[in-house]
Amino acid sequence: MSSAAADRLTRRGRGRRSWIAWLIAAVLLVIIAVAAWVGVRGMLAANELRQALPVASRVQSSVMSGDTTGAASAITQLRSHADKAHSLTSDPVWNLVAHVPGIGPNLTALGGVSASAASITDHGLSSIAGLAGKLSADTFKVKGGAIDVAPLASAAPALAKADAAMQSGERLSRGVSTAGVIGPLASAVNDYKSKITEISTFTDAASRAATLLPGMLGDSGPRTYLVLVLNNAELRSSGGIPGSVVHVTADHGKITFDDQYSGSSFGPYNAPVTKLADPTNQLFGEITGEYMQDVTLTPRFDQSAQLAAAMWKQRFGQSVSGVISLDPVALKYILAATGPVTVGAGTPEQTELSSNNVVKALLSDVYARFSAPAQQDAFFDAASATIFTKLARGDFSPSAMLSAFARIGDERRLNVWSADAKERAELADTTLSGGPAKSAPGEQRFGVYLADGTGSKMDYYLHTKVELGQPVCSKVGPLYVVQVTLTNGITAAQAAKLPAYVSGGGEFGVAVGTIRTQVTAYGTPDTEFGSALDSDGSAEPVKFVKDGDRSAAQYVVDLKPGQSSTVRLVYNPKKGKSGRIAADVTPQVNRVSISKGTFTCGQVLK
Repeated sequence: MSSAAADRLTRRGRGRRSWIAWLIAAVLLVIIAVAAWVGVRGMLAANELRQALPVASRVQSSVMSGDTTGAASAITQLRSHADKAHSLTSDPVWNLVAHVPGIGPNLTALGGVSASAASITDHGLSSIAGLAGKLSADTFKVKGGAIDVAPLASAAPALAKADAAMQSGERLSRGVSTAGVIGPLASAVNDYKSKITEISTFTDAASRAATLLPGMLGDSGPRTYLVLVLNNAELRSSGGIPGSVVHVTADHGKITFDDQYSGSSFGPYNAPVTKLADPTNQLFGEITGEYMQDVTLTPRFDQSAQLAAAMWKQRFGQSVSGVISLDPVALKYILAATGPVTVGAGTPEQTELSSNNVVKALLSDVYARFSAPAQQDAFFDAASATIFTKLARGDFSPSAMLSAFARIGDERRLNVWSADAKERAELADTTLSGGPAKSAPGEQRFGVYLADGTGSKMDYYLHTKVELGQPVCSKVGPLYVVQVTLTNGITAAQAAKLPAYVSGGGEFGVAVGTIRTQVTAYGTPDTEFGSALDSDGSAEPVKFVKDGDRSAAQYVVDLKPGQSSTVRLVYNPKKGKSGRIAADVTPQVNRVSISKGTFTCGQVLK
């Protein structure tokens, strides 16, 4: 080859290498530019969402306080933040990079919550804006002895539209995964999802209230209700025995206290007052329908309510429009809003009840103070009547009362059943309708229901801890674990000093100081009961009953003073069914601990 030809080849090689170098440089520049574009827009979008969260809370508070100007300003700001975040995370470059491994999950997550926020602001804010000044906490203020239900009824359509937008946005946010997302961004996404869930829960409750309350408060004619005041010192699945039965009338927003009787004055009947469902009979026995104090043995409050209504009708010949239950801890929250009440004014039994002492007074002190059960029942009835009378008069702060009832509902201390089929349908998927536990989307919610077997008031000293886990075992796949620990918190010396009415006095074969508890655990429709194991891994004998589409496992625990018992319940998911684990537990005097537990396959497969 001549030197000239060699020189030409050398120059051609250098040109090719130069061209490749320029191409690589150009690609790198594009990548850097795209990364910068996406990075900057991502930071700006995340900042918009961070600023949106407190504004969202301000919208809610402004509407409920009647601050029209504040609500309008907050809504304008919220819409601006949401629209900017969505615009920043939905351009073609962003969508292209979202498919890049490693980077993509971060962009997809941020884009998902931005889309959720935009959906809510575009479709729901105008409806919410219209409510400011028309619907607030003062809407529930008693005036002239009645609640004006007209504002609620007129707000129902707007609330329904706002709630539909919130539920749609919440569903979008629920579908956003944080798998593979960097820590700070994952935390921000989860904060957003939590806030949207909180607000969507509020709008759902507000919409249902606006739909239900006018009719239930007698807007179209008088309604009558039984109010069962439950006694948690003697547990039943829904919270406790009905210690007091109150008959009230609601007529155009005015609530009248009509009559009151001790729960013990109903029954025993020779047979259940209505036919019991077979699973109810198998799990809890015919006494469920033979004593008013046992109607709440079943967690199915619809059955409890119908049994209570039938007992009332059999005794007085009157049908009722619905049945409501609540417990002394709920009364504690109500008294925080109303202030103290005086029971038995001007008598030797005069007592001031407040949020600080009502639980102890009704569930413990009363048994030491009065030796006769009739006197104890009379005090319980008088306390309930005094509190309800003050409530009916409207002697409370509306905003404080709304907060009290929100807490009561969250803790499942309030159950409501309506004889009207449409109202029952509205209540059906809320916590107010009672058990068995209802799973939210993406969730598997189990139910743990307790009932006293001591025949006494010893559950004042019972402490309950529930731990939840989702181990994955190679031989069987994923499992759900519900571990229940019960503890008798009294000492033998303390138990020896208790009145027989509290300790049981050794009746029913239960020694003084021992707490006997019947535990009934309900699985979800998507799971099947597998096994029950003691803390040492040995099998716990259980009664197994199929209640509709759920597996119910039942066992009995006897606890001596200071003793604890732990039982681990294992459930198998049906094929293709999964979700985060959660649980409802019978509301009690002492706070129930529900937490995440860690379980090994060796612990659950013995």
